[in-house]
Amino acid sequence: MSKVAVVKTTPKTIDEDIARAMDLADYDKYVSKDVATTIKLNLSWSKLYPACSTNPYIFDGLLKKLISDGFDNRTITAVENETVVTNIYAGVKNNNWYPVMKKHKIKFLPLIKATYVNVDLPRKTLVMEEIFGETIAPKEIFGTNIIHLPTVKTHGHTQMTGAMKDSFGLYLTKNRHLAHLKIHEILVDLLLMQQTISHSEFVLTDGTVMGDGAGPRTMIPKIGNILIATADMVAADTVQTRLMGIEQCLVRKLEIATELGLGESNPERIEIAGDFESWEDLPDFNLSPGKSPVIAWNRGFLRFPGMETFLFRSPLMWLPTQLSGLYHDGIWLPLKGKKWVKWFLEETEWGKLWRSYSE
Repeated sequence: MSKVAVVKTTPKTIDEDIARAMDLADYDKYVSKDVATTIKLNLSWSKLYPACSTNPYIFDGLLKKLISDGFDNRTITAVENETVVTNIYAGVKNNNWYPVMKKHKIKFLPLIKATYVNVDLPRKTLVMEEIFGETIAPKEIFGTNIIHLPTVKTHGHTQMTGAMKDSFGLYLTKNRHLAHLKIHEILVDLLLMQQTISHSEFVLTDGTVMGDGAGPRTMIPKIGNILIATADMVAADTVQTRLMGIEQCLVRKLEIATELGLGESNPERIEIAGDFESWEDLPDFNLSPGKSPVIAWNRGFLRFPGMETFLFRSPLMWLPTQLSGLYHDGIWLPLKGKKWVKWFLEETEWGKLWRSYSE
């Protein structure tokens, strides 16, 4: 039986609600003060866009809870990677993470500077070795508590992105785009890797503002006022799928992970704690995943034999990278996304709270 806390929250009570969600999920049974703690931030875009990346108030609330409970800030490290379409330093700045790190005096490790080493897994991977030819992870996170801070949002490759998807940027380097056609299997392989090298794992999923539509960037943000907390990554994403209103059978990683004993996706074996009495009592935010032109193009072309090698394993790799940047940063954000950023910052209480972290 896995326990998942689902609590309602507001901008005025966010710190108390984060603490309450973590306590309801019995986080202290899993996250130990005796070892170092790794906080995996979620960067889906170097730009600020609501529901896209970890919000500073979630990051801050988590650190307040840990430190007030006796965790030594000197043993806490925040980490994040970059992709061929994101820049880690721009992302940290634009998403207001620097002021939070400075406030709590914790370390930050850009994973582009981490030392990746081989991991001996207890079983053969589903597809990771086939695709990447190796199983590697940053040695700096071995034996640590790993806490994920994903957001509730849709995704063109995986229907939804949450706790399991947040591992994408923890273990895979810039070549992670090679995994898109077998993304569910890769996410299960990454969960196996995480459970192999970590001391413990925990997730605090941010549903204060949710992303609907063609995620993980070109979305329509919606107010959700919800937090999810648990030590079971599979159960976290199962509950998130239910909240999003997505058919669970479409999120294949959940069934695969459960079959391999890596977590629980059976609603009858998930205990709901917090502000909702049962699985049936959980709200449905009716989010509808879609594919942006970039993701649709990516998945379409990769189905042709030899196209992956032609586009992503050759000097032509610069072409899809530039096209993605042009579409997202140069076309979609100015023409469509800008109004939602303005709405978030100027018309919502969450946006006002977000702005309070600006230096």
